[in-house]
Amino acid sequence: MKRSAIILSLLIALIVSGTFSAKAVAEAIYPDPEKNITIVVPHAAGGGTDLIFRKLAEEMKKVSGVNFLVTNITGAGSATGTNEVINNEADGYMLLAAGTHTTAATMQGLTDGYKKLDYIAALNWDPFIVAVRKDKPWTSLQELVADAKSRPGKISLGNAGMGGATGVASVGLNLAFGKVFNVVPFNGGADLIASVLGGHCDVGIFSQSEVVANINSFRPLVILSEDHSPLASLASVPTLDEAGYPEITVPGGSFRSLMVKKGTPEVAKKWLADTAEKAFYSASFQKFMKDNGLIPAFYKLEAFAEYDKGIIADYEVILKEAGLYKMTN
Repeated sequence: MKRSAIILSLLIALIVSGTFSAKAVAEAIYPDPEKNITIVVPHAAGGGTDLIFRKLAEEMKKVSGVNFLVTNITGAGSATGTNEVINNEADGYMLLAAGTHTTAATMQGLTDGYKKLDYIAALNWDPFIVAVRKDKPWTSLQELVADAKSRPGKISLGNAGMGGATGVASVGLNLAFGKVFNVVPFNGGADLIASVLGGHCDVGIFSQSEVVANINSFRPLVILSEDHSPLASLASVPTLDEAGYPEITVPGGSFRSLMVKKGTPEVAKKWLADTAEKAFYSASFQKFMKDNGLIPAFYKLEAFAEYDKGIIADYEVILKEAGLYKMTN
């Protein structure tokens, strides 16, 4: 029986049973093959988050036959894109490319964020790297810090937005070194990359995938994760401990996930989670993660919700210490 005939039969059954409602119809026919499913990336095109979700959308389309589209809605440190999802219908046709940027933006009071979102699938971690353009004079973090201390406020330290994890990391580093840097937020990773490469910003905190994409132009100084990069090309980049700063603790990477607005039908959430799982474990997406040094962390639905509790607890401590915590219950 063709899908259109199945849908017609379901609609007739709903009418006969007296349960004909928008929610009942959505649950009966989800996903509607005539509709696109949109993934809102709250950062500009070309950054690490954007690249990851474009690849995931491609694989989700392959494994499901349903059209997944990525749209970039930037602003307010990821809050503008997050609010687009929160303000839309809870029907399963719009997802948020979420992660630590969602956690940070919510805690800074920029959006209701995860308080009004439900969990679909946790995906991976992308380690952070402090990097400069190759023609800059600093060859190590110690050289950079020494120069910054000799002329406080003159060296700019860029991040992808104060509502994101690189924003929190940049504030944490600046506090640790006595506020010697001029911390500058940009409108997403792509904007930060262009500013550092264009000489408008001295130093940037990037996701590892962004450094990999620009490896011929960047000089990595330190990786902020506890371990070395899994990529051979970046394996020699020292950790904070190895760079001589074992006492400094800042967000070490960007976590990526999929979330939907609260109230989305359970059948839609389950279908999306199952589809994300198939796409995640596809040979193509696994190769993409390996090539970009992404650290797998797949959980879905309730398991993802439990996993996120740990991230939220860690961020509360960091943001409160930095004086950035503004979230109200």
